[in-house]
Amino acid sequence: MLKKGKTVHILIVEDDERIVGFMKRGLEAEDFNIDVASGTSQAIDMVNARFYDLLIIDIFLGADDGLDLCQTLRRRRVESPILIMTAKGTPETERVSKAAGADAYLAKPFAFEDLVATIAGLRRSYSPSGLLKEVHAK
Repeated sequence: MLKKGKTVHILIVEDDERIVGFMKRGLEAEDFNIDVASGTSQAIDMVNARFYDLLIIDIFLGADDGLDLCQTLRRRRVESPILIMTAKGTPETERVSKAAGADAYLAKPFAFEDLVATIAGLRRSYSPSGLLKEVHAK
C-alpha cells in the first residue's frame, strides 16, 4: 500500500473500459481514490472541479488526443504529476510525451506492479502542492 495518511486522488483518462476496469480495481485495492474520464472535455471539467494528486492519461482517446490534453493542462498551470500511457511504446513517443508536459511514461501492455512502482516514484518526487521537491546531494 502506498497511501501515507491522506487520501490520494487519481484521475484516469482512458476510453478502453477493459483497461479502466483493470486499473481502477487494482488502484482502489491499494487505497487510492479513483475517478475516470473517457475523453478530454470530461477530463478538463473534472480537473477544474477538484485537485488530483496524479493524472493518468492515455495518448489515444478515440477522437481525442491525450498529448493535446497534457499540453492544455500544463498551459492552464495544472501542476499535478501526469503519467502518459500508450500502446505505441517507442523512444520517440516517450520524448514527445515528456515534451508535452508528462512527468512519466508507461507503455501498454504493462504489469500492474509497474504501474504501482511508477506512481510511487512520482509520489516521492512531488510535494503535496504538486511541485517537484528539490533534491539536495549531501
